[in-house]
Amino acid sequence: MKVDIAGLKVDAISKAELLIEVISRIKASQKTWVTTVYSEFLYAALKDPKIVELLNKANIAVPDGIGIFWAKKYLEIPLSFHSPPLKKGGLGGVKYWLMVLKACWQIKYSLAAILFNSKWIKSALPEKIVGADLIWDLAKLASDNNLSMFLLGGHGDTPEIVAAAMKAKYSGLKFVGSSNKNPGDPSTITEINSLAPDILLVAYGPLRQEKWIFENLLHLNVKFAMGVGGSFDYIAGKKSAPPKFIRSFGLEWLWRLITQPQRFKRIINATFGLAWLLWHYKVFSNLPFRPNVATVITNKENKILVCQRNPKDFHVDVVTTKDNLKSKNYWQLPQGGVDVKEDLIAAARREAFEETGLKNLELFGVSTSTHSYVWNNALRGFWKNRDKANVGQKQNIVYFKFWGSDNEIKVDGEEFINYKWVKISELEKAVHPERLPLAKIIVVDLA
Repeated sequence: MKVDIAGLKVDAISKAELLIEVISRIKASQKTWVTTVYSEFLYAALKDPKIVELLNKANIAVPDGIGIFWAKKYLEIPLSFHSPPLKKGGLGGVKYWLMVLKACWQIKYSLAAILFNSKWIKSALPEKIVGADLIWDLAKLASDNNLSMFLLGGHGDTPEIVAAAMKAKYSGLKFVGSSNKNPGDPSTITEINSLAPDILLVAYGPLRQEKWIFENLLHLNVKFAMGVGGSFDYIAGKKSAPPKFIRSFGLEWLWRLITQPQRFKRIINATFGLAWLLWHYKVFSNLPFRPNVATVITNKENKILVCQRNPKDFHVDVVTTKDNLKSKNYWQLPQGGVDVKEDLIAAARREAFEETGLKNLELFGVSTSTHSYVWNNALRGFWKNRDKANVGQKQNIVYFKFWGSDNEIKVDGEEFINYKWVKISELEKAVHPERLPLAKIIVVDLA
């Protein structure tokens, strides 16, 4: 069973269950990708939803680190204050700010629970499965089941030292090779495929290795692949691994900060940075959707009007990331919020006029479908978004016919800087990928 932690899907599984599943899949020749997620992964995922998409493609994702356990427990603590959508320009309701303060207090006492109520924190998931330990479990699994192994990554002679250490412990372990070639070297795949190992361990560092596995697994003649981060360095004795009592208290980050001060920024991001992002994510995720309307305008040739966003006009409360809105090639349909007590059709006409200058539009339909999306809430500021106290937008779709000439179109110059007409069949290619789900509904409606 997978559980959702701020969009990241993690398997609620014990190590024993994991190893049974792994050997079962290997014997059935099912390609299997296991990722060991910890706080640094979750921090990156909150910053960029593309990381969420990548990690969620893994066949199995296990919790490696107390930060994942804490995040799940923190997000499960209920927020009892709910704020209705606020009018533009409002200062934010009292309930909204109470939610902000309460979520902050919940961070403090849930973090304290890591030390003082660890049983509660660890109840979030069946077991913490540390990648550095799991490597040895996989080595034993391979030895017991006559499976071959290949080690990829590490600096200098690190993979050879690791192979020797594993073979010293499990004499039946069959290594078919190792390599420290960089991820972009195409000969790596050729070499691995010629040796056809059952198990591939990749040490290219967090997320870089996950991306490499995702992009290459289908082309690799292997049955199992897992990223191992810096575990090769620990096994080879090139870095000092945290003692078990440090790990039992969830203080691996502190150990690494002391022994590897060059990782200061990464460690701060994965601790204080993660808490900061989850605070914002939690507050906004507990708010309702904002009513929104997408205005679809077709001309005499049944082409649809799409507009090009101004790359200088963007907000952090976007579908995915602000970098997308900075794109000079971001095309979308006119859309906007529906004010309190405002009629849907009136709102659609208002948005059309404000953004395109068009007045004389003939209504010819309202979609029976709606499209909802959430903003990248971890990156939204409380004060900046006080007038949009919502998790995202729920869009209704209104259809208009425009019978006039193009000289009547005057994009606002603030949100939009250009326009064009596109065929219905080309709408999905014309809009930015973030807007594709909405475009798909429109294409079906107008088919």
